[in-house]
Amino acid sequence: MGVSMLLASCEDAEFLDRKPYSQTSPENFYKNETEMKMGLIGCYEVISGHKIPGASYVQRGSYAQGMIYIMNGPSDCVVGNSTNSNEGTEMYWANYHEGTQAVRELWKCMYTGINRCNTMLHYLPGVEMDALLKLQYEAEVKFLRAFYYYHLAWNFGGVPLVLAYDSNGQEPRASLEKVYEQILSDLEFAYNNLNPKGILDTSSANKYTAAAYIGRMCNYLAACKRNGTGKSLVAEQPLNDFAWVDEVAMSKRAYEVLKDVVDNSHYELVEDYTNLFREGLSYVYKESLLTAELAASGSEGYWPNSYYLPTPANNGVDTPTAYGGRHVPTPKAFYMYSPKDPRRDHNFTGRLQDGKVEVVVDGRIYHDPVPARTRYKIAVLDEEGNPKTDPESGLPILEEVDHPLYDSPTQTYLPISSMQTCPGKFRLTTFESMQHTHQQHACNYPLMRLADVYLMYAEAIYFHKGDEGLARQQLDVVLRRACNVVEASKQEALFEELKAAYRRDNFIDELLESRERELIFEFSRKFDLIRYNIIDEALDNFNYEYLEEMRGKIPAKYLTNAKTEESYLTIATSGTIYLGGQAIRQNWEPFKIWLPISEEQIGVNQNLKQNAGWIASAGGADTAE
Repeated sequence: MGVSMLLASCEDAEFLDRKPYSQTSPENFYKNETEMKMGLIGCYEVISGHKIPGASYVQRGSYAQGMIYIMNGPSDCVVGNSTNSNEGTEMYWANYHEGTQAVRELWKCMYTGINRCNTMLHYLPGVEMDALLKLQYEAEVKFLRAFYYYHLAWNFGGVPLVLAYDSNGQEPRASLEKVYEQILSDLEFAYNNLNPKGILDTSSANKYTAAAYIGRMCNYLAACKRNGTGKSLVAEQPLNDFAWVDEVAMSKRAYEVLKDVVDNSHYELVEDYTNLFREGLSYVYKESLLTAELAASGSEGYWPNSYYLPTPANNGVDTPTAYGGRHVPTPKAFYMYSPKDPRRDHNFTGRLQDGKVEVVVDGRIYHDPVPARTRYKIAVLDEEGNPKTDPESGLPILEEVDHPLYDSPTQTYLPISSMQTCPGKFRLTTFESMQHTHQQHACNYPLMRLADVYLMYAEAIYFHKGDEGLARQQLDVVLRRACNVVEASKQEALFEELKAAYRRDNFIDELLESRERELIFEFSRKFDLIRYNIIDEALDNFNYEYLEEMRGKIPAKYLTNAKTEESYLTIATSGTIYLGGQAIRQNWEPFKIWLPISEEQIGVNQNLKQNAGWIASAGGADTAE
């Protein structure tokens, strides 16, 4: 946020210090519109927060850092380069546990946000301001409370329902049903009472933001019920049961609200897909219904180190040397794209030190990474395809070529290159453009884009209306936008080619693949796998030993000098893809769809019961209820 919160809502490091305190007490603070606006800013700050009073740095539980890992992994699209950094990569390797810092801080951050919202709602009735404006504040704060509970429910299942700011922090976990009743109630209130524009302008949720989140929640619940998500764990942990969900009603409600966003909201798909992910540009606000914002100057906030982001760093110097290396896309993620899909070569890049080009957008300079290349010697062939030899030495004549890690014409991703792809979706400016070091950034994350709304709408149409043709039209809207970066005369042909390449007889298969291509690294794949109950299969089939996608496709000119296809396509056992895939296979268990309640929280609130599987996995007696 652009303004710092002056009132410290001092939440306890362990759970909730329910009554905020500071030199200015809340009883003396929430008296007028200005102070309520400052309070609302404080409610938003937690989304990308680094500190909360009493808990020091908690960015591993917010979108400043840790939520990038928590909401993305584990999945079949990305692995981490470390198993024990305690910075979030444990999520990618599926070796998180009750003591994992990201797990602990997620709980703290979300309840910090809830506590701030509850405090606002407590004092709001006594504030003198216009009645309609007061209603806007109530609706926006209730949206935020639902937003924080949504993150808790998706990750932990049933959690304590805290609706009073002065709670003693000893609530037991409520059932998933009760938590979602509260989430949907708050979202419906926000949807029915918010204006199309929020109180804080670009930072704020509005009527259509609430509608989109209702759609997301309803689609999630309907899918979990239809597909039996977590059903095998219910006997051990009954509160995480989806049996109560009316999937027909959920799909209907998702259809209604998402249709409203598509038909009536002011949001639009940004013409150039890449401009959604460039630091410092305002395009994101045209399409993003809610954005995780970071401060634009050092005087207004603390930046996280850029290597925590899924992006190469740039500042005129190519450090960190491996783009940070925490996030490594899988071959599966790379090969889900056609080589002609413009999104692929934006979302997957080489390292900056391996090559970059300067791009200027709206006066800001960006260093776009280029496909990584390494010098490689191959035999020069004669017209008949045989290696030429040197007349004097009798040895093959070799030529040095650029051996691409990947390129659009051949789509080669060759493990023996000793290179790795990077998630280059988010791009930082140069130092000259925004005056920050290579270890800092002010890149905003879209948390709910209109493209996602179209894809969710397609899902709701399919299940509520049963109209597969109309559902596919929504997928087409998103795919057609992806083609906009090529010259206008070629866009329609490219669209038709990609549409045919991506066509699946099973609509849900095509939907999930469409979501993955558009939203990769944007916190969706893991939960798509969970809600369709296919995460066990996806992780078990993680391809980390051999690049099956390229079998039979290696260009003949590389298969010289005794090189074989096998040697090209065998993934190095020392590399991140192999180690990450092996770790996921070893560490993943079906009960890990729910994060464990941290030992820290159970120590503070003994009314909390652990999620199914976790106590047994730690060797203790299982007391889940």
